[in-house]
Amino acid sequence: MSGSVRGLSDRGKTVKRVLLVLLILAVLAGGGYFGYLKYTQIQADKHQKAFEDLKEKAFVTTTPVQTAARPTEEPGVTLEPTITPTGPSAEEMLYAAIAEKYEDFLTIRPDFEILHKENKDIFAYIAIPGTIIDYPVLKSEKEDYYLHYNLDHSKGYPGCLYIQNCNSATLNDRFTIIYGHNMLNGTMFGSLKKFSDRDFRETHPFFFIYQEGRVMVYEVVVVSHLEPEHLLSEDYVERNGQWVFDAFDGYETARFLKRVKEENPDKAYVSTPAPTDEDTIMVLSTCGEGRRYTVAGKLVLDIKD
Repeated sequence: MSGSVRGLSDRGKTVKRVLLVLLILAVLAGGGYFGYLKYTQIQADKHQKAFEDLKEKAFVTTTPVQTAARPTEEPGVTLEPTITPTGPSAEEMLYAAIAEKYEDFLTIRPDFEILHKENKDIFAYIAIPGTIIDYPVLKSEKEDYYLHYNLDHSKGYPGCLYIQNCNSATLNDRFTIIYGHNMLNGTMFGSLKKFSDRDFRETHPFFFIYQEGRVMVYEVVVVSHLEPEHLLSEDYVERNGQWVFDAFDGYETARFLKRVKEENPDKAYVSTPAPTDEDTIMVLSTCGEGRRYTVAGKLVLDIKD
C-alpha cells in the first residue's frame, strides 16, 4: 500500500515539474515574442524617421498651379482668338476642383536628384492625404528585394514600398501594383485600412504619385480584402519549372473586379461606375489577417511639365 502511495506521489511531483517547465517555456516564448515585436517597433520607428528626414530634404520644388492653356502674349501685342472660346475642358475643371483642396499636393513636388542620391532604385513617390503614407516607391532587379530590405539596404522591417518586375517603372502599364508592409504602428501601408471607412473615402477620394516632371492623380475606385493569390497570376506562365511573368493580356481589371465580387462581396467598395480594362489602375496592396488588403485608384489626371 505504501508503495502505491509513493508511486502516486512521485507521479504527482513529475506532473508538477512538467507543468512548471511548460509554464517557464511559455513565459520565455511570450517574452521572446513581445521582445521581437518591440525590436520590430524600434526598427520601424528608426526607418520612419529616415523617411521623414528624406521628405524634408527632397520636397523643395514648387510648381505653380496650372490655369487653362492660353497663348503667350508678347509685350504690346494683343492676340486675337482664332476660335470661339468653348469654356474649360472636363480635365481642366477636374484639375481646378482638385487644386482647390489639394494645392500643396500638386505644387510641392520631390526633387528626384536628391532622392536618387539616397537610393538609385527610387523611381516614384506616393502621398495619400489623411494618412501617414508619404514615401518613395522603389524597384529592384532582385524580385521582392524591398519586401525584406530598407532604404539604406539594411535587412529587416519596415522595408520599402515597391513594384515587382512585371510592372514598368514608367508607370504606364494599365494595371500596376505597389506593395508595402502593414506595420503595427500604422507606417508604410498600415493606414490603408482607413479606406474601409465610407466617411474617410468620401473626404479623401484621391492619392498622388510623383515622377520626374510628372504628377499622377488617382481616384479611389476599389477597396477590398482578398485571398493572397497574386492579382496578376493569369499573366504568368511556367517555364523550366518556374512561374515567370509573360505579358499583360488586357483583362487584368476585369479579373480583379471578378475576384472582389467573389471573395469580398459584402465589405468591398467598388465605385459607380466601376473601373474597366480601358482605365489605368494603380493597386496599393498590403497583408492583413492572412489576406491582401487592396486599395485601387483610377488615373484621372496625368500632369506633365
